[in-house]
Amino acid sequence: MDIRYGRKRNGIVRQLRGKLDEWVDSIDDEEVQKALRKDTIVTGGAIASMLLGEKVNDYDLYFRTKETTKLVAQYYVDKFNARRALESVNDYKPEVRELDGGRIGIWLQSAGVAAEEQEHYSYFETLDPQQAEDFAESLLQREEEEKEPYRPVFMSENAITLSDKVQLVIRFYGEPDEIHDNYDFLHATCYYDYSDNHLELPAAALECLLSRTLVYRGSLYPVASIFRMKKFIERGWRITAGQQLKIMWQISALDLGQYDVLREQLTGVDMAYMYQLIEALKDVEYDKINSAYVAKIIDKIFE
Repeated sequence: MDIRYGRKRNGIVRQLRGKLDEWVDSIDDEEVQKALRKDTIVTGGAIASMLLGEKVNDYDLYFRTKETTKLVAQYYVDKFNARRALESVNDYKPEVRELDGGRIGIWLQSAGVAAEEQEHYSYFETLDPQQAEDFAESLLQREEEEKEPYRPVFMSENAITLSDKVQLVIRFYGEPDEIHDNYDFLHATCYYDYSDNHLELPAAALECLLSRTLVYRGSLYPVASIFRMKKFIERGWRITAGQQLKIMWQISALDLGQYDVLREQLTGVDMAYMYQLIEALKDVEYDKINSAYVAKIIDKIFE
């Protein structure tokens, strides 16, 4: 019988503290280091995995303030652009921008665009799969020779993925309860505060983990929650009909026939799949998009 023992509180704290210390020490800007030591929060799947004795896939890092979020995003974007300039390779140029609602995001500018068209930007998620692959490869130039720890391996509008299992989430920022307002399932709401070395383990989250039960808290992105639910069920988790109905109820209030609404809802879903679906619907007249039409496209892409 395969028995897995979860990590104890002190062990989790030591592991998270050591990971963040190592990451922050890899940064060569003292202002960025100081901000990160004060404003970094770890929450999501990593802590849940440690409590369950499972392998940690990655560490999701969030930040308390917009200022720190923008600062760390700009640090890695500047590093990337500086290196690419030295290599005389300018296929893609990411840029940190403040988006609607005060959010921070990373936009992609094609360096080949004429000077008078420099405002031509696009979201990373709207790249076709080959462009996305090319950009990822550009981030991995000379990786075998460099082996630099905590180097950027991919950037999206919403996050910067570093090597060594670290993901910097820039889509949301705030105190832990504000960050968790954007979380769909209760079990992922344990968090670690780097500033005071504190690990918070809410009793309700622990109950979900012990019983491997999905409890839906409500989300701004219920469509993405359906995809996440499927992955958890495949791993042996369960969800009641009532919890599923809560997701369906939120989805029913969305106008998924609207291009921008669907695109926003698919944030976090596999990028290649999302791109195919979005592209298939982008130029379709709104009144021609119905459930049968969308179902046919989805079956073609996802099955």
